[in-house]
This record gives sequence, C-alpha cells and structure tokens, in this order.
Amino acid sequence: MENRPTMLGPKGLIKKHEFVRTIIQSLYSLGFQKSGASLELESGISYKSVEFGLLESQILNANWDACIDTLYGLKGLTDEARASALFIVCRQSLFEFLLRGDDSSALSVLRKQISALHVGREKVHNLAFGVLSLKEMGFGTVDGDVILESRKKLLSEMEKLLPPPFILPERRLEHLVEMTVNGQIDSCMYHNTCDPISIYEDHRCGRDQIPTETIQILTDHKNEVWFVQFSNSGEYLASSSCDCTAIIWKEVKTSYQAPVESWTLNLLVA
Repeated sequence: MENRPTMLGPKGLIKKHEFVRTIIQSLYSLGFQKSGASLELESGISYKSVEFGLLESQILNANWDACIDTLYGLKGLTDEARASALFIVCRQSLFEFLLRGDDSSALSVLRKQISALHVGREKVHNLAFGVLSLKEMGFGTVDGDVILESRKKLLSEMEKLLPPPFILPERRLEHLVEMTVNGQIDSCMYHNTCDPISIYEDHRCGRDQIPTETIQILTDHKNEVWFVQFSNSGEYLASSSCDCTAIIWKEVKTSYQAPVESWTLNLLVA
C-alpha cells in the first residue's frame, strides 16, 4: 500500500513535506543559514530536491555527461524546458573545453550535442560566433575561482528553468502569505486604510473605517446633483447638477465653505 503524505491544516489541504520545505527555503532567503540547516537536519527534509542536488554535484564537478543523462531522465519536464537546460549545460562544457585548449572536444559538443537540441538556430549561431570570437582574442590563464563562479551561475540559470517540485519558486512562502493578505483586503467590505496589514490575525475593517454620519449639507445647487469628485489632496470638492451647473468647494478645517467658483454650461459656451 502506498504511503499517503502527512497533511496539515484544519481541512487537511497542506502537505507537511511541502510546507516544511517552503519554511526552510524562507529561512535561507532571509539569511538564517544555521536555522535553515538545523530544520533540514531535524525534519529530514531537504530544501533542494534529490534531483537538483544530483545536478548541482555534477555541475560543480564538471561531470557533464552524467549531468546530461540526469536531465534526460527527469520526468515532468516540458520539451522546451529540457532543451533549454541541456543547452546551458552543453554551453558550459564547450567553454571549459576551450579553456583547456581541447578544441576538438569543444567542436564535438557544438556539432553533435548543441546542434541536435531544439533551441532555435539563432541561439546556436550566436554561440558558434561567440566561440570564434573568443578563439581570436585568446583566453590566457583563467583562474579556477572564475570557472567555479561560472558553474554557480549555471546553477542559478538551471533553477529558473526547472519547475516544481525540482525547484521551489523564489520566496515561495512570502508569495503565499502575500496572496492571502491581498485576498483578505479584496474581500474586506469596509476596507479604507493605507496602514500595513498585520498577519497576526485575519484582516477585517470595521464599519467605523467608512464615514457614516452627515456633518455638512451643501445647498448652493438649485437642482439634482449628479456627480461629485474630490481633488487628489482632498482640499477641493467639485460637484455638478442636472441643470449643467458646476461648483468647486474649498475645505476649511472640517467643513466646506461657500463655493470658490461656480459656472453653468451656458456661460462656458459663451
């Protein structure tokens, strides 16, 4: 019988393994390296998937053939994602062959491996042009740290190409919490505040957030008012009525004084 994943939450909708993994990712992204490593050790759950951990080891150790085999063996990848991942691995191996002066191996990668990938001719042509340009300029001595950094950069590119569950989207827990807060704001009937929303409790504005008492009645219009609009600063109020009269009011302390300007459509036309 297949083991069912442990579920969390009042409705049992959250997989414990996924929840802990996103917490670990959040700890690392916030800079709590020791806490993240400690939670990985205690929970037995790794932030990095087994597949990506294997790819990381193969890339950092320049085991390109094994890396390519691993990518071909990953299930759930689209053809486009797989081809793009293979392309950046082959590109790295090609340049490292060139750095070592192994031109024949570099050309073999370009002709047999990269050309066979469905990544578009333009990418392949640009890569070939880059190879020729580098050969003309000459490489000189390349520090081992530079090569290691280029492999780490390759890993960062790989993270952006691989989908879940191989890689978690960046700052996943923060994104989920922010989505929840936005959802609560959208469903808040009386929402009328610019203050930061606390995540300690569900957000809900009271009716006191919305003005509900009449404190002043403006009576200068002689007919039914159809439209009102405050200025961006709130200092002025414009109103118009069905008899084509428009009035601008100026705020004085907590009320609006007599109109500062008034006109009708007939006057404007004239």
